Amino acid sequence: MTAIDTGQLTGNVIRLEPLTAQHKPELTQVLNDPQIWEYTWRKIGSAEQAGQLVDTALANQAAGKDIPYVMIEQASGRIVGTTRMMHLDLTHRGAEIGCTWIAPEFWRTAVNTEAKLLLLEYGFEVLGLIRVEFTIVSNNLRSQRAVERIGAVREGVLRKHRITPGGTVLDNVVYSIIDEEWPAVKTRLQFLLNEKYK
Repeated sequence: MTAIDTGQLTGNVIRLEPLTAQHKPELTQVLNDPQIWEYTWRKIGSAEQAGQLVDTALANQAAGKDIPYVMIEQASGRIVGTTRMMHLDLTHRGAEIGCTWIAPEFWRTAVNTEAKLLLLEYGFEVLGLIRVEFTIVSNNLRSQRAVERIGAVREGVLRKHRITPGGTVLDNVVYSIIDEEWPAVKTRLQFLLNEKYK
């Protein structure tokens, strides 16, 4: 796959800007927070490790593997997190949304909901995807409930799919949204943004 320049995806609360090296210092600071990693298979314990995540995202972007974004709060211009479209396969018209890491002060706000709306709109309505998936480690019940709330369908479990740096073996739960489901999911996301987070 060749690199795709998506440009900026703009919402009311946040905008998603394609990740660049200029974002690294601020994003590294955001990601260097142990709360973010509590229910993931990654364990980031230093600014150096957080910076390595950004470097990996930039390398994958350059190789055309991923489309990483920074989440920028419209009101303040601050970077509040990151997300990306991964494993983009235009032949089979599928992709995964993942590596969504948000500063804890923005949890349970409109940030994640609007990011999902922007990425799913781009995937289904611009790229013409027929399937978008999410994989979530089995102990991250908060994230599982979040994707279920917007209408993603739980498909199954990838057993013993991730190993933490400490050696704990974790399953991954797979969810998806397909093109026929997208209109209802979009309506649900818009409802959440307009009613819950207005």
